Amino acid sequence: MTTSAGTKARVDAVNASATGIVEELARAKDLASLGEMFAARISPLGFLNAGYLRIFGARQFHGAKYLFGGTTPGWSERYQQQRFWVDDPVFAQCCRSTAAFTLIEVAGRSDKGIRILSESRTLGLFDGFVSPIRAGYDEVGFVLLSSATSIEPSDRERFLIHGMCETYARAGLALVPAEPEPRALTRREVECLNWVAVGRSDQQIGMILGLSANTVHGHVESAKYKLDANSRAQLVLRAVMAGIIRSDPSR
Repeated sequence: MTTSAGTKARVDAVNASATGIVEELARAKDLASLGEMFAARISPLGFLNAGYLRIFGARQFHGAKYLFGGTTPGWSERYQQQRFWVDDPVFAQCCRSTAAFTLIEVAGRSDKGIRILSESRTLGLFDGFVSPIRAGYDEVGFVLLSSATSIEPSDRERFLIHGMCETYARAGLALVPAEPEPRALTRREVECLNWVAVGRSDQQIGMILGLSANTVHGHVESAKYKLDANSRAQLVLRAVMAGIIRSDPSR
């Protein structure tokens, strides 16, 4: 088979897998049935499995954790335990761009990426197709299709597989149970938070608002609890994403 004939055969296979996928995945009743439907679509293309990793959503940062689907056994656990997402160029690329790519194309360009890719290959994840996802108000993530071999999709294949991944992600997100609304902050908590956002200390905020530093600290800690934040910086980020305070409090 010539190279052009081989490319045509691959494109035909992707076309067949993509045809009717929107209607089919829309019929999924739960995440398990969605996974089975999508697996049947991608396995003829040589992919081992698929999963959606959430970077940001439901008003908080998630550090590229699987929300549904999965990957090569053991890799998700190692990725989180080693905190690979901190230095992972794949993670960074998904935050910067919505264009699809392969693991080798992005991870293979840096020493840190090569190290992470080498780790994944010890578990059987040699390469993968990555489809960055944006959805709703604050959803940022990506679909990863795992492969045991190197993949080099043509532009047409890339376009179609990316569309399949977007369909899978949106169908899955619609089936994920809604997060409970965060408890409302009090007026004082919001006032303190606005000053926290511009870098003021508890003592400085107390002087501005006519409160003791201990009282301010209590309001800030209460806000952290309500928004499930571990630090003042994370508290501000979650408050901005939830629309509680402005990204530029000076306005």
